[in-house]
Amino acid sequence: MPIKLEIEDGSPAWWNSHDLWVVPGNDPGGSPGQPVAGQTAYLWARVHNNGSASANGAQLNFYWSNPATGVLRSNSTLIGSSFVDLSPGETQDVLCLTPWTPTIVNDGHECIVGEVIHPADPLPSPLSDAFDPPEHLQIAQRNLSVLSMKKSMIILPIQLSAPVREKRSFEVILDFDNTLSPAALKQSGSGKFKYSKQPLVNAELSMDRTCTAINDTHGCCHLKVDLAPGTSKALYLKIEPRNLKPGLYTPVNVTTCEHGKTTGGITFIAIQSEEE
Repeated sequence: MPIKLEIEDGSPAWWNSHDLWVVPGNDPGGSPGQPVAGQTAYLWARVHNNGSASANGAQLNFYWSNPATGVLRSNSTLIGSSFVDLSPGETQDVLCLTPWTPTIVNDGHECIVGEVIHPADPLPSPLSDAFDPPEHLQIAQRNLSVLSMKKSMIILPIQLSAPVREKRSFEVILDFDNTLSPAALKQSGSGKFKYSKQPLVNAELSMDRTCTAINDTHGCCHLKVDLAPGTSKALYLKIEPRNLKPGLYTPVNVTTCEHGKTTGGITFIAIQSEEE
């Protein structure tokens, strides 16, 4: 087998890769955690060479995007690149040498994408606008944020986008399923928290940002969104505390589907604020 590079997807949710993580603060060797808006952070990727030949000079590219289910190249920003030499069967943790400062606009809740490139294990040419991690071993996505909740509702914008030359018709779904592996939970800085089988929050999807009380646990959990080629729309995820408990978390997942296939997703880990 020649060079075969991989940044592993998450499991069971591919958008929660445990091979991508953030270290907040000025020390890139610090502990993984949640990035803080307006403050320096560093990105890491764990890269595998599953082939039988050495991959010298493999290039790692790191991107960020606004909170979204399916992330496109056309609405993502390159943070920086690094290079690594990998022997057959070798795995290395690679630091993005360019520090990253999450934007205040999104309160630090950004999506991260990592890709590894080598001439002997190329991505398709021309590249599609969608990163599409499930179709490419060399690409992974981390759409995972921690919400430290107090008593008030949090309203989060989530971007839906169509590639430049393709229209999209999304079914958007909200659920509380446990999509987190222990590794992904640890990389988020929330490894000490346990999954609560009973949702600790109420949540709903809306095309309207208006802050109104959620009548039951799920509120609206399905939306249909149509997009013309090259356009974007924002929907809003509304989350309010229900029965928060110290040491427990509820995952809040928003996924998009087309023709029965999951095309993207984003997960928020809702926990009780330590200030409560």
